[in-house]
Amino acid sequence: MLESASTIVVPVDFSAASKTLLSEAGNLAALYGAEIHLLHVYQDVFSVLSMRTFDLNEEVVEEVMIKEMREKCDTLLDSVDISVPVTIVMRKGETAEEILDYISEVKADLAVIATNARSGFEHFFIGSIAQRVVRSAPCPVVTIRAATRS
Repeated sequence: MLESASTIVVPVDFSAASKTLLSEAGNLAALYGAEIHLLHVYQDVFSVLSMRTFDLNEEVVEEVMIKEMREKCDTLLDSVDISVPVTIVMRKGETAEEILDYISEVKADLAVIATNARSGFEHFFIGSIAQRVVRSAPCPVVTIRAATRS
């Protein structure tokens, strides 16, 4: 058992599992008297969708995206009873790498992440972000299983 923790990183993707994940992380944070860093990693929409052909301003699009993600974080926080301080963080990049970089950057004592319950073909091609974080994180990682897909 972890003796103490002051910083817990909780990566969320706003899936159905995010509420359960944040609730469980809140319980752990309350137990240790820790603060939560609620982390959302997003992709560069221009590289993913090749939107440059639409003559859109990258900064404006990203600003709107960040505002919407912030609102989703606020809604998520409102849906869970959290009694510890929460810092909301947005990072752009490859999900697992950004999570691991942030964990190291803040010298997190613990990470709490949802497993996505992928299997077979989908897991082979997409992989598991949670699995990569568990294998490479410099701190203990608690995994919470997401609801199994039907």
